[in-house]
Amino acid sequence: MRIYRPDRSEDETRLLKQEIAAVAQSAGIGGRVCGARCTVKCSHCGSTACQCMCSVDCSEAPRALSVDPVRYPIEPAIAPLVFEMKRLGMFQPCWSCGGHTHPDGSLWKMPGLWFYCTSFVTLRLLADGLSNMNAAGRLHTPWRIAVTYSDPDNPETAFALEPLLSPDETPSLAALQDDVAQIARSLHAMVTDQARKLQRGTTRPLSAHF
Repeated sequence: MRIYRPDRSEDETRLLKQEIAAVAQSAGIGGRVCGARCTVKCSHCGSTACQCMCSVDCSEAPRALSVDPVRYPIEPAIAPLVFEMKRLGMFQPCWSCGGHTHPDGSLWKMPGLWFYCTSFVTLRLLADGLSNMNAAGRLHTPWRIAVTYSDPDNPETAFALEPLLSPDETPSLAALQDDVAQIARSLHAMVTDQARKLQRGTTRPLSAHF
């Protein structure tokens, strides 16, 4: 089967290029990453809306990032990734798990993060970045973006950021959690660098066939 590029109008091509450029230049969201649920007074400027002290290391983040902080605070192992996904401003985290083991220490539940995203090209940039991290040996196991389950009464499509394991692969929870931390630290640079790379590589019209 011949691989071809979809036909796009000039307006559609222009908007797609603008979308890629916006990602390439993104500095992330302004204000508190955790939003209005964060009421911590900044020790530097006295504000409760600044980002002076906003950090993945904030002890309040696991609670402030959750819509139900009393019953369901974000688990510490996944909290940095939830924080960085939200800070980037391109993804809306909606569910997460830090991973769990059986009593004998074997892996029971893998860490992972579900999120919403309205931009297909941003999903592509994230997936490309994860692939490059794995190829560079920076991850213990490959990670992927997948379409995942949504509630029957929710028409929105959710995506999963999760490990991609072969049937006979049994990584340790510690290794997977180390991957989570590595992805969180690299997320902003990874996505914006991929956007700039895509900009440089787009030398022909995006609607052209090959």
